[in-house]
Amino acid sequence: MTRVLLVCPEPLGHGQPAGVGIRFLEIARVLRDNGHAVTILSPDAGTLDGCKSDYINPTTVTRHSADNDVAVLQGHVANGFFMDAKPIPTVIDLYDPFIVENMHYFSTQGAGVFSHDHMTLMNSLVRGDFFLCASEAQRFFYLGALLSVGRLNPMLFDADPRAESLVRIAPFGVQPPRAVATRDRDEPQVLFGGIYDWYDPICAIEAIAIARESVGGISLTFTTHPNPEITPQGKLAEAMVHVEKRGYDFVRFEPWVAYEQRAEFFDRFALALLTFPRSLETDLSMRTRIYDYLWCGLPVISSSAPGTDEILTKYHAGRVIAQDSPKAFANEVVALILAHETYYTMVRGTQQFVHEHQWERTLGPLREFCRAPKFDATKETFAAAPAIPDPPRSILHRIKRRLRS
Repeated sequence: MTRVLLVCPEPLGHGQPAGVGIRFLEIARVLRDNGHAVTILSPDAGTLDGCKSDYINPTTVTRHSADNDVAVLQGHVANGFFMDAKPIPTVIDLYDPFIVENMHYFSTQGAGVFSHDHMTLMNSLVRGDFFLCASEAQRFFYLGALLSVGRLNPMLFDADPRAESLVRIAPFGVQPPRAVATRDRDEPQVLFGGIYDWYDPICAIEAIAIARESVGGISLTFTTHPNPEITPQGKLAEAMVHVEKRGYDFVRFEPWVAYEQRAEFFDRFALALLTFPRSLETDLSMRTRIYDYLWCGLPVISSSAPGTDEILTKYHAGRVIAQDSPKAFANEVVALILAHETYYTMVRGTQQFVHEHQWERTLGPLREFCRAPKFDATKETFAAAPAIPDPPRSILHRIKRRLRS
């Protein structure tokens, strides 16, 4: 088997990874169990049993890239990697459309965030050899971007009309099935989770306030982010101010739970609630927490987003609310808590989802590439040095040239 270098942009040593960190840990686990030798570079040299680890810096990138057969990168670490690494086939994981998510920071942080994100994405598209995404919508989005930088080109198209050698779908996954807990539905707890700036926590808070008129003991829990220094927390601050002003004692803000302990944390809750406005971000993103919540048997009530809608509808594992009204969410929360048969039908639906979304299965395209990594043979011709023919000369130009001769 091959030697695989994973370059993760998030710290892993604290044991509280967010979405990107979770994905890298599970990639490492799957590749390790498939017999590959795995080395993980991260900001704090966090690791997984059976894998090597080191810090990310120019020296380690140069050394470890020389010692490995293929690299897997995500996000802004690609900039330093391509500057310092020895040439090896490189996978760019695009499952997280950070360039769209981070547009939410323009009003508070200015244009610099987008400029950096755009440069990072373009550099990654030009330099990578194989790309992963999370959905069909993302695949078309990134194919358009790859076309714009010459990576989707006639040479590649001639050999591979579907461009599957260039970009494949590898969605998030879940860990092996576990027993579903018996939940308290007399005083039900509702889980929202972490608050990113593209969510709408105020809508969720007001929905539970309304739901308490029918189910008095219901509560709502948010979790604080483990990496606030790299993830702006504007909406979290707004939610805390809102709760304090309203005097809501049913809303809790708890620390992010360690990855290996999150199952016991999830077992406290009767269901999950997720509210956000519709945007390009919701059209492209795949919610990491949806996978985690379904893994633990939590029915999910969510705002509408294509990826989430498809999952909850296909597996009958939750409800999609098309309106932005707290009242609409409150009605569905109350109805689900009181309708025992419907509730347990959704719990059974979560288990079918878990069976079909094991990491070993969802990471199939990456496993295939790592078994036989290769450079994209068309990259240098069309991306690094585009072959653009001269425009045809006009009749007047040809007459003038003939007269001069």
